[in-house]
Amino acid sequence: MRNHDQFVDEDATTGVFAPPSRTPAPPPPKIHDDRLWDANDVAEYLKVSRSWVYHRAEAGQLPCVRVGGLLRFDPSAICASVRGAAMPNRPVVAFAKKSRK
Repeated sequence: MRNHDQFVDEDATTGVFAPPSRTPAPPPPKIHDDRLWDANDVAEYLKVSRSWVYHRAEAGQLPCVRVGGLLRFDPSAICASVRGAAMPNRPVVAFAKKSRK
C-alpha cells in the first residue's frame, strides 16, 4: 500500500501560471468633494505613470485646468473621459501666478 503523501496532483493549479486577477476600478470620487486632482491623483486612479498623464493632458486627450503653471484635473471629468462620455465644454480658467515683491 502506498502513502498518499507521496502522490502529487500534476493537474492542480499552482498559481504560478495563472493569469493575474482583475482588480476592480477604484470608486469614482465623492460628488461633494470639490478638490481638484493633480497628476499623481490621476495617475493613481488610472494606474498609469505621471508622465503619461502629462502627455495626454498636453495633447488634449485628458480634460485639465491650468492653474498658473500647474495642471489640475476635475475628478468627474476624468471619470467621464475614461468611460468615453463626453463632458460639456466648460471654460478653462487659468489663474495668474502671484508676482513676488
